[in-house]
Amino acid sequence: MSIIYEKHDLYPESILIRKFIGKVSLNDIIDSWEYLLVNKLTNKKTKGVINDLSDCELTMDMENFKTLINYLKKKDCFKEIKLAVITGSPQTMIFPFLGEEHEKELKIKPFSTMEAAVNWISMDL
Repeated sequence: MSIIYEKHDLYPESILIRKFIGKVSLNDIIDSWEYLLVNKLTNKKTKGVINDLSDCELTMDMENFKTLINYLKKKDCFKEIKLAVITGSPQTMIFPFLGEEHEKELKIKPFSTMEAAVNWISMDL
């Protein structure tokens, strides 16, 4: 598993992209959020993070999903930004969909394209 972190070309101050590659577990996702925090890859200017899962195999179940949501809700910084999730897989799409529908403290939304995710985040710019 590897993660590529990059700033968006048009919105480098506002949008951070995380591209997951390979097999990805709950611990990988939480570790990558911690990496963002420790290395200060997000700040007050960050409006959203795009989590691109289109080239990975997500190994997650409902218990893992609940653990991830609880982790995100404990960090106030994640409540302030939009969390876009790109995936084409129905098995993976269910998790950001449930986050969008049931976790109103967080701004989570599933997408099938990068363009749609960027448009959603950039609406507030």
